[in-house]
Amino acid sequence: MVADLHWTIQLEDVQVWQRERTTLTVAVQSTDRFATLETSLPRIEGVDVQALPATNEAGTDGKRILRLTWQLSAHTPGKQTLQLPIIRYNLNGRDAAQWQPPVQKLEVQALPPYLPPTIPVGNVQIDSHIEPSGILQPGHMAYWHIRLHSDAVNTAQFPPILKQMRSSGVELFPAKVDKPASDGGQYRLEYHIPFKPQSSGRLDLPTLQWHWFAPETARLEHRQYTPPRPWVLGWIWRGVMGVFSLLALLASLWFGVKLADKYGQQWRSKRRILQALQMPDSPHRVQKAMRECATAHGWAENLSVAQWLTCWEQHYGTADNLRIQLQAMERARFAK
Repeated sequence: MVADLHWTIQLEDVQVWQRERTTLTVAVQSTDRFATLETSLPRIEGVDVQALPATNEAGTDGKRILRLTWQLSAHTPGKQTLQLPIIRYNLNGRDAAQWQPPVQKLEVQALPPYLPPTIPVGNVQIDSHIEPSGILQPGHMAYWHIRLHSDAVNTAQFPPILKQMRSSGVELFPAKVDKPASDGGQYRLEYHIPFKPQSSGRLDLPTLQWHWFAPETARLEHRQYTPPRPWVLGWIWRGVMGVFSLLALLASLWFGVKLADKYGQQWRSKRRILQALQMPDSPHRVQKAMRECATAHGWAENLSVAQWLTCWEQHYGTADNLRIQLQAMERARFAK
């Protein structure tokens, strides 16, 4: 029933730094999956407030949990009083109930005086890629796509990376900046920077760096990002590399053929000696097969049976049956 609604309010952090983001959430349990919560945007002096999308999620015991969430970022140090407007529980297109959240208290710590207002309070992540991928060509247009994102810092505090766009080996053009809508409380900025490499070699885009204040440790941290460095090659260098690649491929094929032939000879010589041992009264055939096997494996010539067996076992492992057969052949040969 509407009269039995159980309301809760939760402040993520009761103590924050200036410009550090925190969240304030109002929730209520309901049995109606189509119910919604509505209110006006809170206006709190000295605090930036941004509303996140309202949610209606399945809870336990067949109930639904409706939530309204705001992100707060205080700019004035000291104690802040957070008073939310009346929350309306909407059912079937009308206000079925209203709730006045209790006042919340937020303690805001002043940032160290040496920090300029452009320093982000919280970490900002960065990733980028070059288009087209692979090897670039001098004098041809390419694009450097940079994505800054953070779940702790809004875009107003993102580092001004465009001021660092200087490079001696690349001609940079004006950037296009996209600001996608925040997704689940994460802020993003996407930069699309056209450029032309001016010479062959490794691409030399500027290294990006900035400082940020870590609220967890109350320390000033440094961030440095090295962009991708693909190769830039003109047609002449591409031709040279193509020739070397072809030569390397041919050399690999030649060595592969030689290696395959070597192992083929070893396998055939091994098979011949095993076949020769199966034939009675064939010591000369066995001796010939042993010499061919030694040659195929690169062993010394004119080995005794014991020496040949040592080389065989070093290459193929212990072979008791082969040793017995060769020793028996040796005894029969000298007995005659």
